[in-house]
Amino acid sequence: QMAECARVVLGELLLNGKKLDPLTYTFFVAPLCFCVLAVASLCSWQHEIPAAFAKWWPLLLLNALVAFILNVLVATVIKEISAVGFVLSGLTKDIVIVVLSSIIFSEYVTLTQWAAFAMTLGGVGLWALMKISPDSLPILMLERALCMPPRPKKADDEKTALIAKVP
Repeated sequence: QMAECARVVLGELLLNGKKLDPLTYTFFVAPLCFCVLAVASLCSWQHEIPAAFAKWWPLLLLNALVAFILNVLVATVIKEISAVGFVLSGLTKDIVIVVLSSIIFSEYVTLTQWAAFAMTLGGVGLWALMKISPDSLPILMLERALCMPPRPKKADDEKTALIAKVP
């Protein structure tokens, strides 16, 4: 999890700090990933691999194409909603998978799991509210409860560019 978080945060720094587009970012990251995977593959090499590759190459090619598209989409999401938003959307996805699996396959979900899901989704909702409306009452109450220093007031011209100033 630590490596994944570091990858996502570094991705956000490259995408926003260096102003890379998602495709260029993927072209920079892909060779590094290939090197790591090549070393791992060499360390676990078996003599059956070339024969299996010859048999399954169409599926492997399709898998590589889907992986490339997924990596470009991940970079796009990180650039558009931030590293935190990407991680939170991943948590939400995991919760949806578990809940749907419990419904479809009649699997038992413990009370502790339901409580964790509720707290996680509550945190995701709170983060979204902080991004959408940082001056809302729940956010201001949370800031006071956490003894955070007051934020500086916004100047009139910082509120929004969509509302024209009336003389």
